Amino acid sequence: MITPLLMPKWGIDMTEGRVAQWLAAAGAEVGPGLEIVEVESEKTVGAVEAPAAGVLHPVAGPGDVLPVGGLLGVIAPAAMAADELETFVRGFRVAPAGESETVERDQTVEVPGHALRLVSLGAGDPPVLLLHGFGGDLRGWGPVQAALARAQRVISVDLPAHGGSTTALASAEPRFFEDLILGLLDVLAVPRVHLVGHSWGGVIAWGVAAREPARVASLTLLGTAGPVTPPDPDYVRQFIEAGRRTELKAVLQRLFADPALVTRDMVEQALRHKRIETVEAAWRRIAAAAVAASGTGAAAAAPAVPIQIITGTEDRICPLGADFVPPAGVSLHRLPGVGHLPQLEAPAEVASRVATFAAAHS
Repeated sequence: MITPLLMPKWGIDMTEGRVAQWLAAAGAEVGPGLEIVEVESEKTVGAVEAPAAGVLHPVAGPGDVLPVGGLLGVIAPAAMAADELETFVRGFRVAPAGESETVERDQTVEVPGHALRLVSLGAGDPPVLLLHGFGGDLRGWGPVQAALARAQRVISVDLPAHGGSTTALASAEPRFFEDLILGLLDVLAVPRVHLVGHSWGGVIAWGVAAREPARVASLTLLGTAGPVTPPDPDYVRQFIEAGRRTELKAVLQRLFADPALVTRDMVEQALRHKRIETVEAAWRRIAAAAVAASGTGAAAAAPAVPIQIITGTEDRICPLGADFVPPAGVSLHRLPGVGHLPQLEAPAEVASRVATFAAAHS
């Protein structure tokens, strides 16, 4: 009758997290889905939801660092005796690696000439495929992927020249990346998928849906409305050229409504990847091809699939102004106080909207 509230695992690289603050007071009545504690990892900050109804009894305090699976608190019936709660807490153990409820698979697959790193969580078809933006990688999907995987299979992928995938590029044209995603679906034997793309990844997802609508059950765009809304070219240039920590940190802060969300680890990871031989040249090719193709979708009809757009009202990289009108049949969700990375600034909201949209079109 006691439900443990555990430190979540947001992405394959997360091993521990820090309690930032409790959003619900000790002794409060909570219910499933209510955000009750805010947790920080090296990559992001996010809220943990109550998995059951009952009275909240926090165990860890603000500032405490716990391993993934560590006990944040417990939720128990109102009539539960204090000694029973104490016995449960004293006897709690962190499950060894491999005992998590959600099956996680980290793999590298070959798609004609390119090695792509994937992380898969959960089970259930059609799966959700997550495509990151320019300069990002699959780790940025950690909180959203973990939340979605409770109900279905979710796959995140590092695109070429990003993350753990090959740095080689046979081409930098948008169609090349569209072909790559379609080839990946073939390799994985996935006939139909829910596509979720952020920024540049959203433009690629748009192209895949336009070319092969029968293979796309739904399309969710984050921080973009497709090829009609190119990102700020100054940001792309500054991101590529930034070679020092202070420079790169200032550039990355433009991605967030709250610049304090840019952590030291985030800056270090980006710098390490930028210093890999051939990466900068590949990024310059991708940026040039994206600029050349920008605006080409202005007169084109939206792909013939269900589409939703999720954007932050404080997005300074690809802002959709108050006068922006989405294509006919496309739903638009504006998240107040959120910048260009809704999946990191409002992961619970993004996961909820993606899950609801996918369920409605499965």
